[in-house]
Amino acid sequence: MRRMAVPLLLSSLPVFALVSSLGGCGWASRHDETAKPDGFLLHGYVSVPGASAGVAGTACLAPPSAPDIHEGGNVRIADDQGRTIAAATLAGGVLASDGTGFDCNFAFELRNASGSRAAYQISVGGRPALTFTTKELAEGKPAVVPVADAVRASTSPS
Repeated sequence: MRRMAVPLLLSSLPVFALVSSLGGCGWASRHDETAKPDGFLLHGYVSVPGASAGVAGTACLAPPSAPDIHEGGNVRIADDQGRTIAAATLAGGVLASDGTGFDCNFAFELRNASGSRAAYQISVGGRPALTFTTKELAEGKPAVVPVADAVRASTSPS
């Protein structure tokens, strides 16, 4: 009987270690809270038409008609009342083809955005804010901020 108890004890040690480590997942130590945390990754991109033709997925710069859109540019994130709650920065531009020309897309993200807000307002480079519902953003839909006033470059020779 004693011979069976030792292997059984040794084989249950990994299970005990796994169960003990689950307390570090973040929820177990929040005994005074009544709801599980609701944070999500808010992600999106600024889409600037008029980029020079090239290979999709390669680095690009916004055209001169959008000088405020660039890597490191400011992204203002506000609640549905327009109060600034966070800031992010634009990543480097990535070339994309939209079928009629080329866009330069600049990604941004905000980690741990609250799912308890009704909506988020996002503005870039001092441009007017666009509103996005929290439901769609929390489900993973990107916040796409089009820059409508950029001039589309011609892809045909002149």
